Amino acid sequence: MAEFISGTEADSDAEDTGTVDLSPKTVAQLESPKEYSGIDFSDHDTVIDLLSSAQLADHDNREAAREAHLFVDKRDGQWEPYWWNANVNQPRYTFDMVNPIIDQITGEIQNADFDVKVSPAGGSANKKIAATIDGIIRNIENISNASNIYSSAARSMVTCGFDGWRVSTKYADDNSFDQDLVVEAVGNWVDRVWFDPSAEMNDKSDARYCFVLHPIAVEEYEARWEERGGISVTVDRDGDAYYDKAETVVIGELLYVKYEDRTLVMMSNGQVYEENDDYKALKDELKSIGVTEVRRRVRQDRQIHSRLFDNDGWLEDHKETVFSTIPVIPLYGNFKIFENKTLYWGVVEKLLDPQRVLNYSLSREVSESALSPRAKYWMTLAQAAGHEDQLRTLNTNSDPVQFFNNDPMFPQIPQQQGGAQVNAGLRTISENMRGMIAQTAGMFAANMGDNPNAQSGVAIEALQNKGDNGTLKYFKALEIAIAYTGRLFVDAIPKVYDTERTIRILREDGSFDMAEINQMAVDQQTGQVKTLNDLSIGKYDVICRAGASFKNRNQETMQFIIDLAKIDESIMPIAGDILLQAVSTPAAAMIGERKRMQMVAQGMIPMSQLTDEEKAEMQAKQQGQGEQQDPNMILAQAELLKAQAMQITAQTDAARAQTELMKLQATRETDQGKLALSSGANQIKAFDSETKRMDTEIKAQQAGADVNLNTSKAEGQSIENQIKINDLQAMANPFANLSDEELMLIARGGQ
Repeated sequence: MAEFISGTEADSDAEDTGTVDLSPKTVAQLESPKEYSGIDFSDHDTVIDLLSSAQLADHDNREAAREAHLFVDKRDGQWEPYWWNANVNQPRYTFDMVNPIIDQITGEIQNADFDVKVSPAGGSANKKIAATIDGIIRNIENISNASNIYSSAARSMVTCGFDGWRVSTKYADDNSFDQDLVVEAVGNWVDRVWFDPSAEMNDKSDARYCFVLHPIAVEEYEARWEERGGISVTVDRDGDAYYDKAETVVIGELLYVKYEDRTLVMMSNGQVYEENDDYKALKDELKSIGVTEVRRRVRQDRQIHSRLFDNDGWLEDHKETVFSTIPVIPLYGNFKIFENKTLYWGVVEKLLDPQRVLNYSLSREVSESALSPRAKYWMTLAQAAGHEDQLRTLNTNSDPVQFFNNDPMFPQIPQQQGGAQVNAGLRTISENMRGMIAQTAGMFAANMGDNPNAQSGVAIEALQNKGDNGTLKYFKALEIAIAYTGRLFVDAIPKVYDTERTIRILREDGSFDMAEINQMAVDQQTGQVKTLNDLSIGKYDVICRAGASFKNRNQETMQFIIDLAKIDESIMPIAGDILLQAVSTPAAAMIGERKRMQMVAQGMIPMSQLTDEEKAEMQAKQQGQGEQQDPNMILAQAELLKAQAMQITAQTDAARAQTELMKLQATRETDQGKLALSSGANQIKAFDSETKRMDTEIKAQQAGADVNLNTSKAEGQSIENQIKINDLQAMANPFANLSDEELMLIARGGQ
């Protein structure tokens, strides 16, 4: 498929001549230079001349840098050779005040964090890929032990104004074809690295070439290139300060920019393609739909190549790298361009003279004081007569009284006279040099942890800030170099990490995630194969900022949260995990993990701050519980269920009350039935009694009374009928004939 390039971006670099001329001659003559560098890097003699020219252009700077290193490292380095030799039999002491200044500046740099930040800049760039690249860079620095490399280079830069490191590739392990980017130290940078003298950027990103010299053991050289002569390339050093060294052969590595022409073609529909086989295959199809070429131009594609050589010829063929700019990063102190020449220096160069004068003046003070006669007691022989033994041990005995004889000829009491006399001129010189060293370095007593005049805290802080202003330039120099390193990483990462693999993403606090990159997946909608987490898409910017170390920032964060929680009590419930993360103890980490788990479950952490594992876990829970419902809908459903539960409870209570009422009515009916039966029985008993009475009366009156038997039977039948009527009425209305007391009794019995 033809490579597609944004028409607007391509057209922005093209010149509008008003006419369209696509002839090859015009393209070659007007738009395509032979090669930007103008150098034949395949010719060995040319390369040797380039190395000599680069060394000559920077010879004076390198000599000053070597002197600075020898001044702080060599045992007699802080004395000028002339004065050192002229005072062979005199005191030659060194009172080093320069190394503590270097330690102070370097220590501040080591305690700071230089964090590389990657941000989207255009195209298809996005924050997720930027964060992935950011984490890869931290991991590269971690596996390379880059912090120590940066610190070592910074110390050398503070000392002499010049040092650096390089970026290269290596296999991830011995059994893998995957490669990693790494940061590598370059020892003795001053003697081994030489840049294109025409480059003017302070990171030398505009350099056409660079030389890195490698001293290797003679045995290794002979094993690798047994047929070669072993002639070292020149190192541009006037003599050696150290002589007891291993025998080596110095070979050179040339890193140079190779340019390749890329022809861009603009079509009538505004699209721009790169002319290649894909475009040629597509060209006829475009023409068939009326899309034709409108314009062409040639752009230069940069690629860094590497090749080894010695003074006698090439040692290996050239190798293509993954970089488009020189992967050798210089670190300059006090960098500037003046008279088309690169200038740089460190803190030592300006301290050479005052430190040497201080060493000389203090050594002379020591010498004159040592040679001065000691103070002694002066007396006459008559005064000392008889006390010679005590006077001889005057400096060692502990006698509380010293006796002497009275001499009429010399009545004065014996007195101590003589002793060392300090040279006031030398003392003044020494004090002046101490102050000059501090002023020149921009480091004051407060910066060095000294408070001789017992100043207030405000005064100490003001002096510290004043000293920091004098050393800020060294921090800025390191920021520039590390930012360039980050740009090298961003440019090379898509080329090195170009296969489907799992890589470690390192966070700022040292924790890590594992990320899948370059995964191939099929788009369910289009059916096309797409690359997920493709690091080659988009453009990204890189910045580097120096700040307090992560440890110090952790402490500041912890104190800030505590202070803020005193004002706003709602802070602690939503920031408890962050506070615990700032405490660097295993127990706090465990508690913080539990706290965060609780906060995630409660939904108190925004989705943007959740880790990939936490998001995956939440999605798994949601899938297990079904689709996530709207919170308002969930609340409405809960209210409905609550109302239904209350209605069911009311219905249950009503049913229970109805059941109790039915039980009461049944009990009342039973009692009423019993009462009715009792009333009927009583009436029957009364009837029987009345019948018996009448029978007795009949028998009593049988003799003389004329009783109408039919009338008696009729009365008896009437009474019996009345009883039946009463029984029927009682059954129809059992409470009709009851009294109020009886009704109350029945009611209480039912309850």
